[in-house]
Amino acid sequence: MHPLSKLFLSLAEIYSAENRNGAELAAKALIQASTNIDTPKFLENQFSKEVKFAINLNGHFLNKLLDEALPFIHWGGSDLREGRVLENLANQMPMSELIGPDGMYFEEDVRVGLWLQNKNIIYGPRQHEAEETFFIFEGEAEWWNEKTSNKIAGSGTYIFHPSNILHTSITKNQSILTTWRWSGEIGFDKYKLHFSNQHC
Repeated sequence: MHPLSKLFLSLAEIYSAENRNGAELAAKALIQASTNIDTPKFLENQFSKEVKFAINLNGHFLNKLLDEALPFIHWGGSDLREGRVLENLANQMPMSELIGPDGMYFEEDVRVGLWLQNKNIIYGPRQHEAEETFFIFEGEAEWWNEKTSNKIAGSGTYIFHPSNILHTSITKNQSILTTWRWSGEIGFDKYKLHFSNQHC
């Protein structure tokens, strides 16, 4: 089985275990995409090197699967950079949309991807119409949203954000490597970042 297929199927299991309708849609889309992988091109770039450095082969099993699939994944700075996220900050948060309207594999109704937030970054507050789940598989960050107190979360943790809730992720001496999904209204035009709170 191709490394991308293995990764997609494992991500599908992660989202199936979340037990939310949007997550189940993400899982089904990942399973479908895993059957469409033929002979992907090598897609390594400067962001791939940053991600490679963050992978811990002795950590969560997704680290090893990502390491194997890494040469076939398109990475860039945050896709939200255009008029939404400052360029310098975007370049410190490598991401890949695996499936979705702008993904490596097209899917109209959900977005699923991978995301690295580098050390010493405050990202937010931000909000968007889509509901969102992060699953952290490497590193640790502080998470805040407008309805709960701050909490520290690390590998093996789900972070869920309902539609339109203000939320912030803060890294200090560690980066975080996650998978993420958007469900519901997934247009980037429904996203807003409060620029005055960006630090890098």
